[in-house]
Amino acid sequence: MRRLLITGVSGFLGWNIARLARHEWDVMGTYFSVKRQIAQTAFTAIDTGRIDLTDFREMREMMAMVKPHAVIHTAALTDPNYCETHADESFRINVEAARNLAGLCGDREIPFVFTSTDLVFDGTQAPYREDDPITPISVYGEHKAQAEMEILERYALAAVCRMPLMFGRRSPSHVSFLQWMVDKMERGDRLPLFKDEYRTPVDAESAARGLLMIARSALPETQEEEERPPISGRLHLGGPERISRYEFGLLVQEIGQFPNARIDPVNLGDITLAAARPPDVSLDSSRARKLGYDPLPLRAALAQILNITLPQPPATDEEDS
Repeated sequence: MRRLLITGVSGFLGWNIARLARHEWDVMGTYFSVKRQIAQTAFTAIDTGRIDLTDFREMREMMAMVKPHAVIHTAALTDPNYCETHADESFRINVEAARNLAGLCGDREIPFVFTSTDLVFDGTQAPYREDDPITPISVYGEHKAQAEMEILERYALAAVCRMPLMFGRRSPSHVSFLQWMVDKMERGDRLPLFKDEYRTPVDAESAARGLLMIARSALPETQEEEERPPISGRLHLGGPERISRYEFGLLVQEIGQFPNARIDPVNLGDITLAAARPPDVSLDSSRARKLGYDPLPLRAALAQILNITLPQPPATDEEDS
């Protein structure tokens, strides 16, 4: 069985990838910030190891030992506000580690899939396609943009996947912003949500399936079977719908049936944050869709995660006949 290395396997996205991948891959995962006991308990079916990806020698030795057939790199500092005030740490993890890992994969000529972000854009010209100019307005966005460039300079066959806002079920060690929303709605706490910040959110399982599809496409046997080149370069894995944070919250309230929810619409300018937030970084993901990426509609994904059965649409005359 082919061996897949997932960096950041204890993270929200990494856990979702590992959970789906273990049915067709021998999955190996790295972690750093969670305690070893938590990782070993949470990932009993996956071989995991703690590693500092900013230590190049440690990374090189790990690659030599694991000998992966493909790598999906999700490990990162992903909080824009933290990165804004810890720029040196962000650079080491989000740029240097990603660049070095891409180089090691290039040396071995194996698939390397890097998870970037929609925040490489400034939010003034949405929806964004892969070849649109990048204009980040935060340290996090700048570092992800720099990582994209340096990765593709090191390894032209790498796949750089720009990810949108993601939501899903709780992982053993992380939650998505959806759980934060649900907790506040259940308690009846005030929930301020931006009405003028737009994204194309996607559920984590759909995102994970897309990333695995890309990694699989670059395996030699897949190219022989399907007679098409590996997926490489920049690719957008956005969700199917453009929506504001406020509208998303209303949809969660409706589907989850939270009568005590107190959702308050606010503007980006109403709240001061360390990192600037672009108003609209909606992604055009048509290229990925043509390649087989097929994310769930928001309503269906939320119902699945919240364990809600949606009412079926009424039968049409054609269905009745």
